[in-house]
Amino acid sequence: MPSSNQKKIGQRPEKETVTLRDTLGDTWRVMKPFVLFSVKALKVVAHALIFIVRHIPKLEEHQPKSKNTKIIKIQ
Repeated sequence: MPSSNQKKIGQRPEKETVTLRDTLGDTWRVMKPFVLFSVKALKVVAHALIFIVRHIPKLEEHQPKSKNTKIIKIQ
């Protein structure tokens, strides 16, 4: 039989109270990989958007050439 003093995995002793600091520390430990992945994913998306915006042609570069305004009369 297991003794009553044995600590079970993932459980705190009954007499110990859980503080806000412990809760926040546990939450950060669990969420840290997801936060880091999200930050890296946002960086990739941001770099892709910057690349796309930089390669949009400017209006000055693509103005139509002046048309020939000469009138040709056929008689």
